[in-house]
Amino acid sequence: MNTSGIYAIVNRITNDMYIGSAVNMTRRWTVHKHHLKHGTHHCVHLQNSYDKHTSAAFDFDIVEFVDDKSRLISREQVWIDFFKPKYNKRKIADSCLGIKRSDESRAKMSAAQIGKKQPPEVIAKRAAALRGKSRPDHVKAKISASHVGIRPSEETRRKMSISAKNRKRKESE
Repeated sequence: MNTSGIYAIVNRITNDMYIGSAVNMTRRWTVHKHHLKHGTHHCVHLQNSYDKHTSAAFDFDIVEFVDDKSRLISREQVWIDFFKPKYNKRKIADSCLGIKRSDESRAKMSAAQIGKKQPPEVIAKRAAALRGKSRPDHVKAKISASHVGIRPSEETRRKMSISAKNRKRKESE
């Protein structure tokens, strides 16, 4: 399902739905599920229904595969007009794909994220996925260059020293 197309999120209990389009439907569905699970979905009516009926009541259905990505919005509009989905509050299909944000807008969005922390299970999952994998040389070079001229504080150096002393060493073979 790594293709572009039109999809529907359907509440099997009420038969209400949300119609959307995506360049990558698998990734888009993953994002929808994440936001619904964490109570942060942009569609308040869909979020409320999800909270009331639980995830078991919802299906992700493919309405149409669209090979030409430039036709996604027009095809989404056809299906919005056909189904008249309850959860779509905007009755005109639109997309943010390709929009270039101003520096001011980007700074505001960045400032809005400051202080937000990810849940420990997300951090642990990402760490587990990266564990044991080596970084490419060009990434190592960028990290190294970003640390040039930075000297840790005395307290940080003391903590690093304690940590190194407590670290278990591999026995030489």
